[in-house]
Amino acid sequence: MEDADERRQIGEVQERLIAAYSDRPSQTVAAAVEAAYRHFDGIRVRDFVPLLVERRANASLNGNGSAPMADSHLAPPHHDD
Repeated sequence: MEDADERRQIGEVQERLIAAYSDRPSQTVAAAVEAAYRHFDGIRVRDFVPLLVERRANASLNGNGSAPMADSHLAPPHHDD
């Protein structure tokens, strides 16, 4: 579930990363941020999503792929209710 404040924060993440990766096309950075953001679709606790998006997009742009920030077996199970 997306809300206006979260989307604003994601926009701020995008702006920071566009500045940090000024050698890359802004569309490439924006796409990395959006892909990282979509990775968290369906997660109910959203408090840390902007931070996790920034880390995930940053890792992707640094050439570290889109590896998760932690081992997937440590993540809580996802339930579609």
